[in-house]
Amino acid sequence: MKIKNLIWAIAEQLTRPGAFANIFVTRNAWGIFSRYSHVSRRSGVLKVSYPSKMAAQKAADAMGSKRGVHFSVYKCAWCDGWHIGKNAQNKIPSSQGLQADGAAGFRKTNALFEHLKPLPIVDLAPVTACGVRGRTLSGRGSHWLLQRVRAAGVKVIIDLRTADQTDRFAREVRQAGMEYYSIPVDSRQTDVHRIIASLPLLFRLIDRGGFYLSCAMGLHRTDIALALYYVFHPSVPLAEVPEMRGHRTEGNFRCEDIAARLNSVMKALTADERCSLGLGQDFEKEFLLRKKHLFAVNRVFVTER
Repeated sequence: MKIKNLIWAIAEQLTRPGAFANIFVTRNAWGIFSRYSHVSRRSGVLKVSYPSKMAAQKAADAMGSKRGVHFSVYKCAWCDGWHIGKNAQNKIPSSQGLQADGAAGFRKTNALFEHLKPLPIVDLAPVTACGVRGRTLSGRGSHWLLQRVRAAGVKVIIDLRTADQTDRFAREVRQAGMEYYSIPVDSRQTDVHRIIASLPLLFRLIDRGGFYLSCAMGLHRTDIALALYYVFHPSVPLAEVPEMRGHRTEGNFRCEDIAARLNSVMKALTADERCSLGLGQDFEKEFLLRKKHLFAVNRVFVTER
């Protein structure tokens, strides 16, 4: 690593838009110090090096147009060149790319999300056109935030936490003028029939809109709940694939936990439970189709280093 390249790389990170968040929130900027910012983690081969930021940006734009996602560029601290990078936050699909991949549901106009964006909510993201997801708002002293969330248009808080769910938070939500529902969901621990019994309520709340779907980190259980909604709710169009934001390692989508819970629900479904969800006896074919499509579309966000 040459000192001059390290200085240039740091300077570039400090002057780019969103520098504060990149350094202190997502910590993506720290990746320039890793050797994997210069060498492919998977193959060990040197990453493609571009002689200038302009050249790298031109290549990134071409890749983004082809794949329908955004690619960023960064100055390498290990060589004289520039590289095209990735992280979970960068993989934001363009409307053109999503339509091409059958994922029209990723980025619909969402007024609720726009109203909530100015608030300090961690991992806030839109869900379809009428709800949002994010980290739980249960911290002590967050009553003012619940009031602001209600004023922005949230009507119901859906709490997916299991053992860490608290009565205090439920009371504060109701005191702020919103409905509160505890619907415990996780990948393996929660009893599968308890989850199945809660799905009709979960589906109604999401369909109704004005919801804030949350778990402890706003990532893993929230992904699983949205996967269950997409796969087991017959009225959700196949094209409206939810984005699995929480199940990513080094930007790569990992589906094992989601698949484990989807498979456990499918395997456990009784005839009465199928009926309560409006699923036909031949639903297994639809299940396999939706699960495959869910994972395939979410892999749009994954690129080789």
